[in-house]
Amino acid sequence: MVQNRPQPSLEELAVRAKTAAIRAKDDSHSCEVRQQALLEKQILLTELMSVLMEQIKIELPKPKSIDLSYIYEETLQNTLLYVCKNIEKFDPERITVKTINKDEPKENPFIRWFIFLFFKRKIDIIDWIKWKGKVISIYKDNNDSETNILDVYCPPEVNNPLPSEKLIAFIKEDPEGLFASTLFKNNPKASFQIILLKKGEEGKSWKEIVEELKLGKTHGPIFTFYGRCCEKFAPYFRKYLNLEVKIKRNQSQTSDASD
Repeated sequence: MVQNRPQPSLEELAVRAKTAAIRAKDDSHSCEVRQQALLEKQILLTELMSVLMEQIKIELPKPKSIDLSYIYEETLQNTLLYVCKNIEKFDPERITVKTINKDEPKENPFIRWFIFLFFKRKIDIIDWIKWKGKVISIYKDNNDSETNILDVYCPPEVNNPLPSEKLIAFIKEDPEGLFASTLFKNNPKASFQIILLKKGEEGKSWKEIVEELKLGKTHGPIFTFYGRCCEKFAPYFRKYLNLEVKIKRNQSQTSDASD
């Protein structure tokens, strides 16, 4: 009678996949050995992903918020892709030391590593604008609600924020035509400029924007487009804002001198 073998743990599968990945890249082995190792790696990664997805339902449940679920899905896919491409970087010994909470039992090093990578990528996706290392989130507050880009335009060292009207005017002016020429799916009616103004100036929800611009049935793609544009143009906004801050300071100094 054949007994069912117990299912390998995540760590066991990860270590075996790591070993196979390293062997597949080792030029000292023959081409045949490396090809066999590559095949073994793919099989192990497939099994690893299957077991991991069940564990993720427990360790990283999907948020109920529709908006947050898009961030969750994108972060999860990015993390899974990273793990598959970089399984040889998994180090059980290192993970048991650098855990989220060192007081917790040192178990399941692979899931700890995955969670660490997940939250690192979540930060990369969510936090678009950074001032001297201080991260200001465009999509995060204590209530998990969305923060408008127009609310985080000023560096923290500036006591008096620039009026949002000036930033809106700058977006409308679009001196280099960058905002108007950046289109969602090549749709001239859905430029980053239009979307940004509808979101920031008119205060419309993503659902309203999608319906008004006729961009499909869901707002996930347009939200992702918006976030990527925020990241892309963050240096451009900073350049403009720093210039405005200098102008304000110079005006203040001139005013003080005249007094």
